[in-house]
Amino acid sequence: MRTNESGFSMIEMMIVCVIMAIIAGIAVPNIFQTFRNYQLDAAGHSVASLLQQARIQAVKTNLPAYVNYSNAVAGGNMAFVTNDPNNTTYTYTAGQPVVQLSPAVTFQGTPPDHSQLDAYINATPSAGNVSIGFNARGLPCIESGGNPTVCSAPAGFEWFMQSAGGWEAVTVTPSGRIKSWRLSVATGGTCGYTACWL
Repeated sequence: MRTNESGFSMIEMMIVCVIMAIIAGIAVPNIFQTFRNYQLDAAGHSVASLLQQARIQAVKTNLPAYVNYSNAVAGGNMAFVTNDPNNTTYTYTAGQPVVQLSPAVTFQGTPPDHSQLDAYINATPSAGNVSIGFNARGLPCIESGGNPTVCSAPAGFEWFMQSAGGWEAVTVTPSGRIKSWRLSVATGGTCGYTACWL
């Protein structure tokens, strides 16, 4: 004997499909934005970790170590440790730490307002110098006299990265503290500065 089983009507199926399409339309952009934010945060933390590795290397080897970056590396942007502060083209060197970032994240020389970061490092950041150096004492420094083995004049540094998800910064204080920051409010911040970095 056959029993009658009720199913879904075509109208009910269409209503469910329309609801699913609306939910997907709302969720997909948020998922992409979350992914971009993750890429940017990961880049900031990776670069901060690389700077810490360079600092440790400088102390262990009793020689200056420098960190440079390049936006022109095939497959993405790269930050790397080198013994030459003028080396801005990455070439693989066995044992030297390196971080490859997402192609969506690029290093930038002109960030939004960074007066909060300037106050944090309690110094004017070194301008026009891509390299962040660390001397044998683990303090940040700048190459002196065109000789990479002489790294003096402790300085504060700021590097900035950007993607569609916003801005990330990595700072090094003159005492050697390394920290990554995220721009939360670009203008009209309530943190006491025009822009708020967290």
